[in-house]
Amino acid sequence: MSITINSNVPALIARNALTRATWSLNKSMERLSTGNRINSAADDPAGYYYASGINSELRGTQTAYQNVAAGSNMISLAEGDLSAINDQLERIKDLATQYANDSITDEERKAIKLEAQQRVDEIERIVEDSEFNKVKLLDGSKDGARLQIGAGSDAATNAIYVNGVFLNASTGQDGIKLFGDGADQFADIDAAFKDAESASDFIDIVQASADIVTERIATAGAYQARLESISDNLLTKNENLTAAYSTVMETDISTETANYVKNQILQQTASSLLIQANQSSGIIALNLIGSLA
Repeated sequence: MSITINSNVPALIARNALTRATWSLNKSMERLSTGNRINSAADDPAGYYYASGINSELRGTQTAYQNVAAGSNMISLAEGDLSAINDQLERIKDLATQYANDSITDEERKAIKLEAQQRVDEIERIVEDSEFNKVKLLDGSKDGARLQIGAGSDAATNAIYVNGVFLNASTGQDGIKLFGDGADQFADIDAAFKDAESASDFIDIVQASADIVTERIATAGAYQARLESISDNLLTKNENLTAAYSTVMETDISTETANYVKNQILQQTASSLLIQANQSSGIIALNLIGSLA
């Protein structure tokens, strides 16, 4: 190898090695400090694109899970209110059965009718009060509900429709049909409890109304069971997507720690050799020039 002054090739080689080792060391430090293997698209363009798609699906799945939880809560609230209405109907039926018996006094009949009216009023209050996130559930303003359970736009696979739960639960003909103006209906409590015979007829009407409410409660339960299954599926999907995203984006700490130590040693070695390369070339050149004197 020729000995030159203006161009110190060994020093250039050592300097390039030092630059590469420093860059790799900085990259290892970045990955270890952030926990991410890919911190910009330049680190791995294909991996970044793939991970971005997974992350988008992951975020959609997490939002869908929240939708399912909110929908389940809404159905649960309606189910609870329907159960409370059913309890009132059961008590009204008991009162009608008691009123149909001629062995009770007029004072007892008056008390029974008063309680029955209070039970009817309570049903109407529950209907008016039943709401979720300011959305009325049982007043007839909402026939059904659409729940977005996936991150896509295809309703067949990303949405379900809850029907038969959020219906009018008031005591009128548009609701649970406890009262009406038909030949086989009573207009109000006064008409239903006019005498023992009318109270007896009212028993079957109350039972029919209770059957309507019970059917809605059962429907709510069926949707609840389905949503629990959907929720479990979304949790599993979220777990798998998170694992896939982690594999591409996140740092393998053990591997990157080994790289960090390796690059640190290479940096120190290259730095030392650069100093030696600069010194050795200069010393040899000076010695050769000195021999000419």
